[in-house]
Amino acid sequence: MMKKFPFTIVLGLLIILASEFFLFADVHLSRRGAVHSEAEIRAVLSSPTQGLIGDIAREVAVNMTALAWVGYLMLMEGVLARTPGGSPVRKRPHHFALLFLASIFIWCVFDFVNFHAGMRAWVYIGMPIHLEDKFLPYFLAFGTIVPGMLMNGQMMMRLGWFNWARSGNWRLPKWAEWVACVIGVAMFIWPLMYPNPVTNLTLWASLVFLLDPINDHFGRPSMFRDWQNGWYGRTLAAFTGGLTCGFLWEFWNYWALTKWVYHLPFLGSWERHRYFEMPLPGLIGFVPFGLECWVMWQTMRMVLDGLAEPLPDERSLL
Repeated sequence: MMKKFPFTIVLGLLIILASEFFLFADVHLSRRGAVHSEAEIRAVLSSPTQGLIGDIAREVAVNMTALAWVGYLMLMEGVLARTPGGSPVRKRPHHFALLFLASIFIWCVFDFVNFHAGMRAWVYIGMPIHLEDKFLPYFLAFGTIVPGMLMNGQMMMRLGWFNWARSGNWRLPKWAEWVACVIGVAMFIWPLMYPNPVTNLTLWASLVFLLDPINDHFGRPSMFRDWQNGWYGRTLAAFTGGLTCGFLWEFWNYWALTKWVYHLPFLGSWERHRYFEMPLPGLIGFVPFGLECWVMWQTMRMVLDGLAEPLPDERSLL
């Protein structure tokens, strides 16, 4: 029996396409390009809009990240609903709702490290001044980060992209996992002790080394356990989910009027070669980012037993 076509596919695509239309309408009507500084954004925001279309376009340009990613999550939910296994959002709604909230906390951890003592490898520009203007866009933009990566990776696993990624079982000595924990602590502390853009290099993998051995020790879903069981597909799905979403984040960020820009002087001349705002070497950070967020979420779930449904098997990211 053919599955019913999920309405969320259509709705998600409509939200994404409408957001793109109005974003580029704002670019066209205001005769601007991409803006790269607070002063440029203030100049655009102080210019008058042109009629109702102009007003809507300006609001979309200010809230592009939140709108596009809500649409993307709806699209991914519909696509997953069409695959064997169905939609994990519908099957485990409490899990997804708590993951959405956890995503806000997870990103705030990275923001704290970035802005602690002025490292500022990335900065936000065009942010609303008043809290009431920030709350909903923050909630949606930050809450969609981790679900977006995991839903993307889940789709790739459902399509069988990583079925080949298997080997025989092997065992890692327990002491090696605790060495990994120590390495993870050092990698996480380095940007806190030496707040410089170069130290954010360790930020994107530190919590994998620190937290995943703990997850394994307590019998939680763990990449270390996957590897020892000869299964690397879930890791690759997390990697590719992070990288795919990274390409989309930077694309949807570029022409927005609330956005982030990077300051990575340690790259030297490479900082000038960019994929939209991101210096090309910085795209590498998106690869472990998806895995790290998944590992953080599994650790957080230790206190959520009974509230968040468990993962059904080793082929599940969410």
